[in-house]
Order: sequence, then structure tokens, then C-alpha cells
Amino acid sequence: MQDSQTPVPSSASSYQQFQQQRFMRQEQQAMQAQQAILNSGADSFSQKVMDTVNALRKISGDLVGAQKQLEAQIQAQQRQLQQMQQNIDSVCNQIQNAFKPGASGSSYIQ
Repeated sequence: MQDSQTPVPSSASSYQQFQQQRFMRQEQQAMQAQQAILNSGADSFSQKVMDTVNALRKISGDLVGAQKQLEAQIQAQQRQLQQMQQNIDSVCNQIQNAFKPGASGSSYIQ
């Protein structure tokens, strides 16, 4: 079967060249098609890998954010506990000072 776009050779030598060029063109097209199939599969796989990497990076970023939030909460609770401790220490000192011998409130202990 003859291609409508391919010229008809005029001699036996040019016919052999024509056949050789046709064969090489078919081989090249087959290789390009095979490469396109491989590339589309690789691109799809690469895209899936990149999507997975991006998802993991997002999760990692979320974890860092959660860790910072937790650290801030812990520090806030530590400050609250320290304030409570200071309040307790202050009350203990006030009570001790109020009931030391010779203090005006020592008459209450008897």
C-alpha cells in the first residue's frame, strides 16, 4: 500500500532509498510512540510522587505548627503555675510574719 504523501520513486536505486527512508521513518515513529508512552507513565508516576512529597511536607509543616502551639500552651501553663507558687509563697510569708513572736498578730496564737 502506497502512502499518498510519499513520492513515487523513478528508479530502482531511488526506490531502495525510498524504502529505507520509509522504514527508518516508521522505526522513528515507533520509538517516539514508545517514548511518549513511557513519558506519560513516568510523568504520571512522577506527579504522584511529587503529590505525596507535597502532602508529607504539608503534614510536616502542620506538625511543626502543632508543636509550637503545644510549646506555647505549656509555657503559659508553666507561667500560671509559677504565679500560683509565688502567691502561695507570699501568703506563707505573710502568715509567718503575722504570727512571729513580737508581731502584733502573735496574740492570736495562745
